Amino acid sequence: MSCQSFLPLSLTGVEAEGLALPPWSVDSPERCEEHGESLSLFCLDDLEPLCKQCAAVSHRGHRVYLLTEAATDCKEELRTSLNGLKMKMVHFETVTQTCEHASRHNQTEAGLTEEHMRREFESLHQFLREEEEARLLALRVQWEEKKRGAEERMDRMNQVIKSLEERIQLTEEELDAGGDGVEYLERYQDTMNSTWTDGREPQRACSPLIDVAKHLGNLQYAVWEKMKHIAPYTPVTLDPRTAGRPLSVSSELNMVHINRGASEDVAVPANPERFHPYSCILAREGFDSGVHCWDIEVGESNNWTAGVVAQSVSRRTAFEACPEAGLCCISLRDGEYQALTTPTQAIHLDNSHHLSRVRVKLDWDVGTLEFMDADTETHLFTFRQNFTDKMYPYFESVASCGGLAVLARKVNVTVGSDCVTDITEEDQMIKSESCAEGDINTVSTCSKSEMSEPRHLTENKNSTICSVKEEKATKHQRRATKDQLIKTKPTGNQKTKDNRPAAKKQSSKPKFSVNYHVSLNRALN
Repeated sequence: MSCQSFLPLSLTGVEAEGLALPPWSVDSPERCEEHGESLSLFCLDDLEPLCKQCAAVSHRGHRVYLLTEAATDCKEELRTSLNGLKMKMVHFETVTQTCEHASRHNQTEAGLTEEHMRREFESLHQFLREEEEARLLALRVQWEEKKRGAEERMDRMNQVIKSLEERIQLTEEELDAGGDGVEYLERYQDTMNSTWTDGREPQRACSPLIDVAKHLGNLQYAVWEKMKHIAPYTPVTLDPRTAGRPLSVSSELNMVHINRGASEDVAVPANPERFHPYSCILAREGFDSGVHCWDIEVGESNNWTAGVVAQSVSRRTAFEACPEAGLCCISLRDGEYQALTTPTQAIHLDNSHHLSRVRVKLDWDVGTLEFMDADTETHLFTFRQNFTDKMYPYFESVASCGGLAVLARKVNVTVGSDCVTDITEEDQMIKSESCAEGDINTVSTCSKSEMSEPRHLTENKNSTICSVKEEKATKHQRRATKDQLIKTKPTGNQKTKDNRPAAKKQSSKPKFSVNYHVSLNRALN
């Protein structure tokens, strides 16, 4: 009840003069300063107590009713306002508790994340320390071998030098002794025999030097490439902020499973990104262009869902699992594989075949989402959708045994060349003849369009290189062909034999496109 809705008396003009108060009304001990009468009425418009004469004169036409009733109604309004304030306070307290919970959760997550990061970096540091020790040890071993070889050679040389010094001294003493008689001649043969050597001269080159290029060449790149074996890469990373309450995410953020022992006391914060009430989780990466692929290991799980979901899908309320709601997935329920379309479509596999790994391939631009058996490359199902929103990889697991895991992908490193070359028609002709004669062995054709494209350095163990002998054998022929072309080249507006204008060079500095093939089995010699 409000003051506006409860008006037992409406006093105007003369009616107020003859107003008879009801028997339950009690005169207020306070008096009107103007008329000296008790304040027994209340003006709702001006919110002030009145006497009967004030109500009849200065508050004529206002909404006036008994003071006791006004007090009762005002108390009801205050109680209503008080309840509203209490409800608002409860709401703010709830929000404050949520913030405190989130703050404590962030503190815990920060500590765990820091600890995990330290372990990861310690693993990298340990790898670098071991790699450093191994490479330094290889350098020391080679240095010791070179040092030992040099010392052994110097020992042999010193022995030879000592022997030569003794022979020189003996020969000089014989020459200083003088004499030209029979005795001198008899000693001559022995002296000559002592000066005899094998006639071989020592090699002037010192022992082989340390292969510095072997130890320092592309050192950081070689270590980084080797580091790939201890640094796995996953195409998508699970986002714990989106995980439903019963889900547990691994510290590497690549595996999720349901946690049946989770209690409400340790529940995660109810942040806007989190799904509720579903036991699902999204990847951190969202895609709005390009082609993306990732493999999921479902293992022995008998109740799972995987696919993609639109960014705009509802997180805090239930939603329909269909493409119209922004969800494109396949699932395993009650032993049956099905595509979550409208209506659902069964996915039939070979008898007794169980999916272990599922490959998901999203082509956002074309609008297709393809599912395959990653073990057998068997096609499972393809969604065709006109994607307009950013799509996130979606994972749902409600099985008590097993879970879902994003598998790591193999990383291949390609070193490319950005050189784009311009060649003349003469050079093109020479290049074509060389290719026809087998002078240069290359994977690509000798077309002008392809020779103007960038080439890549590839590691190909099966690739072959040109023989040096064969190259030398045809080198003279190529020069002769080029000299002949230069002699017969027309000048000015002169035309060739087939009445075609002479070709002009595209560049003052001829360039050639080279396709490099690095052989890992033998040296380039």
